Amino acid sequence: MDSAARLRRLLVILSAATVRPGIRAAELAATLQVSERTVFRDLAELQRIGFPVSFGNGYPAQQELFRRRRRQELSQVMADLVDQQLEVVRRKLPPERADALMAEATRYLPMEAAEAVTRALARASGPPSKITRSKVG
Repeated sequence: MDSAARLRRLLVILSAATVRPGIRAAELAATLQVSERTVFRDLAELQRIGFPVSFGNGYPAQQELFRRRRRQELSQVMADLVDQQLEVVRRKLPPERADALMAEATRYLPMEAAEAVTRALARASGPPSKITRSKVG
Protein backbone atom coordinates (compact mmCIF):
# COMPACT_ATOMS: atom_id res chain seq x y z
CA MET A 1 0.00 0.00 0.00
CA ASP A 2 1.25 3.50 -0.85
CA SER A 3 1.47 5.26 2.51
CA ALA A 4 1.63 8.73 0.91
CA ALA A 5 -1.60 8.06 -0.99
CA ARG A 6 -3.28 6.79 2.16
CA LEU A 7 -2.17 9.79 4.19
CA ARG A 8 -3.53 12.07 1.47
CA ARG A 9 -6.86 10.22 1.55
CA LEU A 10 -7.05 10.52 5.34
CA LEU A 11 -6.50 14.27 5.11
CA VAL A 12 -9.08 14.68 2.34
CA ILE A 13 -11.65 12.59 4.22
CA LEU A 14 -11.09 14.56 7.42
CA SER A 15 -11.47 17.83 5.52
CA ALA A 16 -14.56 16.69 3.62
CA ALA A 17 -16.26 15.32 6.73
CA THR A 18 -15.59 18.62 8.48
CA VAL A 19 -16.64 20.97 5.70
CA ARG A 20 -19.58 18.83 4.53
CA PRO A 21 -20.95 16.96 7.55
CA GLY A 22 -22.94 13.99 6.37
CA ILE A 23 -21.00 13.47 3.13
CA ARG A 24 -21.59 9.95 1.90
CA ALA A 25 -18.93 7.30 1.43
CA ALA A 26 -19.89 7.05 -2.24
CA GLU A 27 -19.13 10.75 -2.72
CA LEU A 28 -15.81 10.39 -0.91
CA ALA A 29 -14.96 7.35 -3.03
CA ALA A 30 -15.74 9.25 -6.24
CA THR A 31 -13.71 12.27 -5.12
CA LEU A 32 -10.75 10.11 -4.13
CA GLN A 33 -11.17 7.69 -7.06
CA VAL A 34 -11.14 4.65 -4.77
CA SER A 35 -13.73 2.07 -3.72
CA GLU A 36 -16.23 2.67 -0.94
CA ARG A 37 -14.56 -0.19 0.92
CA THR A 38 -11.28 1.78 0.86
CA VAL A 39 -13.11 4.82 2.20
CA PHE A 40 -14.52 2.73 5.07
CA ARG A 41 -11.04 1.42 5.87
CA ASP A 42 -9.73 4.97 5.89
CA LEU A 43 -12.60 6.15 8.12
CA ALA A 44 -11.81 3.29 10.50
CA GLU A 45 -8.13 4.32 10.47
CA LEU A 46 -9.04 7.91 11.37
CA GLN A 47 -11.08 6.57 14.28
CA ARG A 48 -8.23 4.28 15.32
CA ILE A 49 -5.75 7.14 15.55
CA GLY A 50 -8.18 9.21 17.59
CA PHE A 51 -10.24 11.34 15.23
CA PRO A 52 -13.98 11.33 15.91
CA VAL A 53 -15.17 10.56 12.40
CA SER A 54 -18.28 8.42 12.39
CA PHE A 55 -20.34 6.76 9.71
CA GLY A 56 -23.70 5.10 10.02
CA ASN A 57 -27.15 5.22 8.38
CA GLY A 58 -26.62 5.51 4.67
CA TYR A 59 -22.90 5.64 5.41
CA PRO A 60 -22.55 9.37 5.92
CA ALA A 61 -19.21 10.56 7.25
CA GLN A 62 -19.43 13.04 10.08
CA GLN A 63 -16.65 14.83 11.85
CA GLU A 64 -18.02 14.72 15.39
CA LEU A 65 -15.72 17.40 16.74
CA PHE A 66 -17.22 20.00 14.45
CA ARG A 67 -20.81 18.75 14.66
CA ARG A 68 -20.87 19.23 18.43
CA ARG A 69 -19.62 22.79 18.34
CA ARG A 70 -21.84 25.77 18.17
CA ARG A 71 -21.54 28.07 15.22
CA GLN A 72 -17.98 29.32 14.89
CA GLU A 73 -16.21 31.87 12.81
CA LEU A 74 -14.92 30.36 9.57
CA SER A 75 -11.38 31.36 10.46
CA GLN A 76 -11.55 29.26 13.63
CA VAL A 77 -13.02 26.28 11.80
CA MET A 78 -10.22 26.47 9.22
CA ALA A 79 -7.55 26.83 11.90
CA ASP A 80 -8.95 23.80 13.73
CA LEU A 81 -9.06 21.81 10.48
CA VAL A 82 -5.42 22.59 9.67
CA ASP A 83 -4.45 21.70 13.23
CA GLN A 84 -6.25 18.36 12.90
CA GLN A 85 -4.56 17.63 9.58
CA LEU A 86 -1.15 18.31 11.09
CA GLU A 87 -2.05 16.05 14.00
CA VAL A 88 -2.91 13.23 11.56
CA VAL A 89 0.57 13.67 10.08
CA ARG A 90 2.14 13.56 13.55
CA ARG A 91 0.28 10.35 14.41
CA LYS A 92 0.89 8.54 11.11
CA LEU A 93 4.54 9.31 10.36
CA PRO A 94 7.79 8.82 12.24
CA PRO A 95 8.60 11.98 14.27
CA GLU A 96 11.48 13.25 12.12
CA ARG A 97 9.52 12.77 8.90
CA ALA A 98 6.41 14.36 10.43
CA ASP A 99 8.39 17.39 11.59
CA ALA A 100 9.88 17.92 8.13
CA LEU A 101 6.51 17.52 6.41
CA MET A 102 4.78 19.89 8.86
CA ALA A 103 7.49 22.53 8.40
CA GLU A 104 7.05 22.30 4.63
CA ALA A 105 3.25 22.40 4.85
CA THR A 106 3.14 25.42 7.14
CA ARG A 107 5.49 27.22 4.79
CA TYR A 108 2.90 26.94 2.00
CA LEU A 109 -0.32 27.35 3.98
CA PRO A 110 -0.58 31.16 3.72
CA MET A 111 -0.14 31.02 -0.07
CA GLU A 112 -2.61 28.14 -0.40
CA ALA A 113 -5.19 30.04 1.65
CA ALA A 114 -4.75 33.11 -0.55
CA GLU A 115 -5.18 30.94 -3.66
CA ALA A 116 -8.37 29.37 -2.27
CA VAL A 117 -9.88 32.78 -1.58
CA THR A 118 -8.84 34.01 -5.02
CA ARG A 119 -10.44 30.97 -6.72
CA ALA A 120 -13.65 31.45 -4.74
CA LEU A 121 -13.73 35.14 -5.62
CA ALA A 122 -13.26 34.35 -9.31
CA ARG A 123 -16.10 31.80 -9.22
CA ALA A 124 -18.39 34.16 -7.32
CA SER A 125 -17.71 36.95 -9.79
CA GLY A 126 -18.79 34.82 -12.72
CA PRO A 127 -17.69 35.57 -16.23
CA PRO A 128 -15.88 38.88 -16.60
CA SER A 129 -18.28 41.68 -17.37
CA LYS A 130 -17.60 44.27 -19.98
CA ILE A 131 -16.94 47.62 -18.44
CA THR A 132 -17.94 50.51 -20.60
CA ARG A 133 -16.01 53.66 -20.26
CA SER A 134 -17.62 56.98 -20.78
CA LYS A 135 -15.78 59.32 -23.03
CA VAL A 136 -14.25 62.25 -21.32
CA GLY A 137 -14.50 65.27 -23.51
